[in-house]
This record gives sequence, structure tokens and C-alpha cells, in this order.
Amino acid sequence: MAATHHSILVVEDEPMLLQNISSILEMMGYFVLKATNGNEGFETANTHLPELIICDVMMDGMNGFELLEKIKQQPKLANIPFVFLSARADINDKQMGINGGANAYLTKPFQVKELLSTVQKFIQ
Repeated sequence: MAATHHSILVVEDEPMLLQNISSILEMMGYFVLKATNGNEGFETANTHLPELIICDVMMDGMNGFELLEKIKQQPKLANIPFVFLSARADINDKQMGINGGANAYLTKPFQVKELLSTVQKFIQ
């Protein structure tokens, strides 16, 4: 069981999916910050310094790859574990995410167990 007050930022532009992921994490005792696009995600990360970022790849404005790059350039954010959760399951997309500095790359539709074990791996 997760300890409370571990904060996770979820960046997802699909409202129902954002709500589903947030609910799953909140039921496990995590404090969830939500952002609906990359720009909002960057602002939220800067303001709240979450312990983990879970991010979609395909979003309007700043996409997930661009957000990851921006986060890695900020000294106070660079060490926050970053997990992609995307419908883009192509090996090239996964490679691009990992090469860009992501700690993990999960694909949609995701398994709740896989999501939670990935989160637990990065939040002790």
C-alpha cells in the first residue's frame, strides 16, 4: 500500500482517461496533480515539484517528448522520474522516449497492475 502525500503529476489530454488514472492513483493513497497538456504540465511540475510524472505523448501544443525535453533542461526538475503512458506503441516511439530520458514507457490500453508496479518502482 502506498504512503499518502506522495505526489504524482498526470499529464493527459483525454478527460476520461485523466480521471481514470487519477482515481486509480488516489485510491492507492497518492496525491495526484492533473494537467491536460504539456504547457500546463510544465507549469504544474515547476510549481509543485511532483515525485513522479506520468505523461501522454500525443497532445496539442507541447507534446510529451517536448515536455520531457523541457523538464530535463530544468535542474530542479531533471531528476523527477518520468513515465510515458501512450497509445503510440511503436518501437521507435518507445526508443525515442527512453533515449530522451524517460524512465519507463507504458502503452495504452494499460494494465492497472503494470501502472501501479511502475509507480511503486519510482516512489519508495
